[in-house]
Amino acid sequence: MIKFQVLRPDWLSWREGCLHAELIEKIQTEKRLESMGVVHNVLVRIPGKVPDKALLVAAHYDSTPTGPGAADDGASVAAILETLRALKTLPTLQNDLICIFSDGEEAGLLGAEAFVAGHPWSKNIGLVLNFEYRGNRGPFVMFETSRGNGKLIDGLASAAPHPLGNSLMYEVYKRMPNDTDMTVFKRAGIPGMNFAAIEGHTSYHTQLDRPELLQEGSLQHQGDILLALAQYFGNASLENLPSEDRVYFDAPGLGIVNYPVGRVFPLCCVLILIFGIVLALGLKSGELRVAQTALGTLAFLIMIPVIAGICQLLWIGIRQLHPEYDTMLQGDIYNSHWYLLAFVMLVIGLFGFLQSGMHRWIYPMELAVGAASCWLIFLVAASIGLPGASFLFFWPLAPVLLVIFVLFLPQRKSPASLIYSGLMLLGAAPGILIFTPFIKALSVGLTPKLIGVVMAVLVMLLGLLAPLIDALMRRILLPWLLLTAAILFLITGSFTSGFDVGHPRPNNLFYALDEATGKAFWLSTDKQLDAWTRTFFPGNSVRRQVNEIFGDKSLVFWAASAPVLPLPTPTIEVLEDNIISDIRKITIQVRSLRHAPKLNIYVEGANVISSKVEGRIFSQSPRRDWSLEGFGIPEKGLAIELKVQAGPAFKIRVIDFSYGLPQTGSRSRPAGMIAQPFELSDTTLAAKTVDFK
Repeated sequence: MIKFQVLRPDWLSWREGCLHAELIEKIQTEKRLESMGVVHNVLVRIPGKVPDKALLVAAHYDSTPTGPGAADDGASVAAILETLRALKTLPTLQNDLICIFSDGEEAGLLGAEAFVAGHPWSKNIGLVLNFEYRGNRGPFVMFETSRGNGKLIDGLASAAPHPLGNSLMYEVYKRMPNDTDMTVFKRAGIPGMNFAAIEGHTSYHTQLDRPELLQEGSLQHQGDILLALAQYFGNASLENLPSEDRVYFDAPGLGIVNYPVGRVFPLCCVLILIFGIVLALGLKSGELRVAQTALGTLAFLIMIPVIAGICQLLWIGIRQLHPEYDTMLQGDIYNSHWYLLAFVMLVIGLFGFLQSGMHRWIYPMELAVGAASCWLIFLVAASIGLPGASFLFFWPLAPVLLVIFVLFLPQRKSPASLIYSGLMLLGAAPGILIFTPFIKALSVGLTPKLIGVVMAVLVMLLGLLAPLIDALMRRILLPWLLLTAAILFLITGSFTSGFDVGHPRPNNLFYALDEATGKAFWLSTDKQLDAWTRTFFPGNSVRRQVNEIFGDKSLVFWAASAPVLPLPTPTIEVLEDNIISDIRKITIQVRSLRHAPKLNIYVEGANVISSKVEGRIFSQSPRRDWSLEGFGIPEKGLAIELKVQAGPAFKIRVIDFSYGLPQTGSRSRPAGMIAQPFELSDTTLAAKTVDFK
């Protein structure tokens, strides 16, 4: 087995190590001005035996200012380098293999955009495999594919060791605002698959994203998949890859189960027929009563939002009890596993109590058939509008209906209790096997802030298991045990809610200087100040808009006066200012005198009809709130041409951003605290505004 290792979190070391390892036949550093700055991609090409279409393997080497980037995405860089080393000991691939270590992914996918837009190698790529991290542990999951993914899924299922992924993930992902380099490749029409490890989200873009905290098993799983797929697709035809989309999901012991989307609706129709037969047999045998079965359907539909709502309200209460959780961005917390266990126990216990309370009116089998009718409705809706999600409803429901069908067959006497429970467990097994990892993955993806959604999915599963739950709940002690366990897990979560060196408290602080007023500010987006940030904000500090820095549309920050440092502010040089008819054309040269890595430009109070940046068209339709965000601005700055409606006065605001807090003699962040990711944390801003009358 090839052992994959993380290299030092220093890109220069990676690049030099790569060059001296004699793994690369061709290497090129690409420099391209993309909208606002220069990006530096590192490209590798290993010729194949019959070069036609090339296989592209992608990872980005840049990170964020608040995190070292060992997992996101240094580990993927290391895995690709190790794959290249391993491939040198194996027979030459049929296809060319191109590796791109892209720059500027965190800044807006700039390296991938530059490669696709301007590099000749991008024109001959048949397939791309992109590797990412959203955390620092857990198995690697294939969470996104291009359209027409049939052949890709076939390759994943047959070649990758222990492949994980399902078509629901992509249905959800493509409706979310998240982007990776894969977004650029797909937009260019290149087929591909996107992989990531998503557990350990609390390390994402923070100082916890260090090599020693990366789970080695995650890196090994990534490397196993990468090497296997590089060999498979490196030797497969990459012509005409798009084919019929597949519904797919991973099943324990079976790998990736997949079938064409075209089979979804026929399978749905078959299940509708089976349900009709089961319903008819149940009514004929007296196992089901019409009114009570309809009532079971209604009861199940009510139980889903009621139990999910209780869980969501409970989580809101927990957040009130532990306001420190608000410091964690995107809703995740260090001890979320305790709360997940608590809510699972709570939901099963509540479901058991509610079912026991309805027992005198609704038989357990009537509740199960009522739940099955709801599942069938969900299946039909998914088959029509969300076919990638249809597996989630079909495969748990089908075996349960088949078992109920067997139980409803004409017979002299009902099966013994043990046989009855065994049959129901057999029918429920596929649903349990599919839903158990799915609920865990859903809780990781949605985080505890949406625990109600996760628990709604669990209630759906419990509805199908109503007869089995009834058999287990006959003794009143069991639901009490579940609820007691839920309380114990909640208490454990509460007692482990604090912060320490291993689980540091994130906080937000940044410095801003305004040239126009000559004032400087300490600013913070935190809802509540902690022991360290409070030292920057005296007792009379308030949360307010900071229009001096961000203009009239400023967000609300904690704000306090800060020492005014001799910080060079950006310059705005007016090169042209003419009015032709009712159009005012203004050309400016914008520079960051302190060579800040990021620079933002805003036009306030004017309708920008069109604009150019460095002679290239930037916008062509009217924009009231025109803005531009740039990274790696050249020393000479940027020439920006704006055409605005003549008449009203307006402002151009320029803010440059450098990483790190200035040296002001203030106490540094103590152990047990880290910079909050995103939200301008640990940056130094300098703002300049010019009025145009």
